[in-house]
Amino acid sequence: MKKLAFVFLLWIQAGFLFAQVDRSFQYLDLPIGARVAGLGGVISSSTDDDVNLFLSNPVLLDSANDNHISWSYLGFYADVKYNTLAYAKTFDKAGTFGIGIQHLGYGSIDSYDPSGNSVGSFDASETAVIVSHSHQLGVFKLGANLKYVYSGIYTYNSSALAFDIGGAFIHPEKEFMVSVLFKNLGFVVSEYSDTSNSSLPTDLQIGVTFKPEHMPFRFSFTGHNLLNPNENYTDENSSNGSKPGIADRIFRHVNIGTEVLLSRNVNVRLGYNHLVRKELSLSEKSGLSGMSMGLMARIKAFEFSYTYTTYHVDSGRSYFTLTSNLNRVFKKKSII
Repeated sequence: MKKLAFVFLLWIQAGFLFAQVDRSFQYLDLPIGARVAGLGGVISSSTDDDVNLFLSNPVLLDSANDNHISWSYLGFYADVKYNTLAYAKTFDKAGTFGIGIQHLGYGSIDSYDPSGNSVGSFDASETAVIVSHSHQLGVFKLGANLKYVYSGIYTYNSSALAFDIGGAFIHPEKEFMVSVLFKNLGFVVSEYSDTSNSSLPTDLQIGVTFKPEHMPFRFSFTGHNLLNPNENYTDENSSNGSKPGIADRIFRHVNIGTEVLLSRNVNVRLGYNHLVRKELSLSEKSGLSGMSMGLMARIKAFEFSYTYTTYHVDSGRSYFTLTSNLNRVFKKKSII
């Protein structure tokens, strides 16, 4: 037990060290699927079943997701395409395991020599392969993700091994969960070049999800980027460039998500990310920056989710997620 505690403290210390340098592999922070995007983009706790959620926090992997598969798609800016895949399987003795893929493709990029002459084009993409496992001990639950992370741009590439370590308290009777997540701990295996200095986007997140009794709402609050509480923010909207106040700085670390439970098969999702709103809105207008809205509809063995999220006042982007319970899809009908 002492050895396990020592290793855990070592990972925490590593997280603080990584947080002090510029970070690479930022695509790991993109929302996983329409649900997370619809709840503001950062979620580390949930009292509902969703096979995609273990990619955000391994503690959310559950046996209820057995043989569920999900695919998500985002048409990002320009020709950038973002796809994720999640699958979970429960074994009698080993418990529940999840496997997932995050892939961000930048499309074809034109290439030019120093004189400005076209020399063709090249492709660039980034991919993470994730294996997940969780284990419940009474009202407490532990989970871990192992990630192989790859980034390739032209003839340059870099790779890393990353870990997510999560823990949660789950109320035995009510819809209430508190979670703690150390995200993207690990180390770089290979660099883009001899002079590059890549690092992982390590984060500490604390999440709370609860549903008030007799109310059709489920609320999620997530504290994120907590390893960098004293970052120097500059308020570009301020005429004198002054730093924002203490309340503004605190809420830049808070993501708020709300689910409106219209029925068992239809939900509406609303989210607000204050950091996104402050960093991506314009001084002339803020519009809907940092806000998101989504809808989930479930029909038999299939669940469809859609989210429209606004990163910038210029325009929003749409997330699509299709989830299926393969146990029901391939269920054999009895002839008796």
